[in-house]
Amino acid sequence: MAQGDLNTTSYVILGLLATRDWTAYDISVQFGRGVAELWPRADRQLYNAPKKLLERGLVSASTDPVGTGRSRTVYSITDAGRDALASWLATASRPSAMEFEGMIRVLFAEQGSLTDLRNNITTMRDQARQTRALFLAHAERLHDVDNSTFPERQHLMTLANRFMIGHFTHISDWAEWALTETDTWSDTTSPATTHRERSRAILEESLQQDRTPPD
Repeated sequence: MAQGDLNTTSYVILGLLATRDWTAYDISVQFGRGVAELWPRADRQLYNAPKKLLERGLVSASTDPVGTGRSRTVYSITDAGRDALASWLATASRPSAMEFEGMIRVLFAEQGSLTDLRNNITTMRDQARQTRALFLAHAERLHDVDNSTFPERQHLMTLANRFMIGHFTHISDWAEWALTETDTWSDTTSPATTHRERSRAILEESLQQDRTPPD
């Protein structure tokens, strides 16, 4: 059954271990291959989380020698861990949430200069393009069926990959649009009056999109 005191990070680790056995280092590496963009967590949490799963009997641990006087701990999912993961997958997920510092800076940009605002938007665009390139590279690897990592999970990874590419494409496209919109601004405060009609038009466009029936 699902374990109420475990967090999402714990279940991500169980999901990874359901595929194969990993060390804590391996788990951290896998987080860095696309998982972190969906569920960012500090490395310290990733190294400690398997220990909690071990205490609960959801994973087991074995020690492998890796040189003279050295060893590593390898974690494996247990039947109880698979049951807990399956039960969690059957529950409703929480609403999506964003942690987006760049957009927070946009919201309070009237307290800074126009140059600061446009530089921030440019940074948002460049960061989005860099991360989109990461997921495009993932798509290339997924497309190479003969050499794809986890071919038995390719159909699921493809669904997530499509979302992530679209997500960062949206941010990049929005940033280009925002740079065009702010190109005629003289500062970050006066457009509240000088561009009032334009702001209303933008909002109306958004409302019209909401009213458009789906195909």
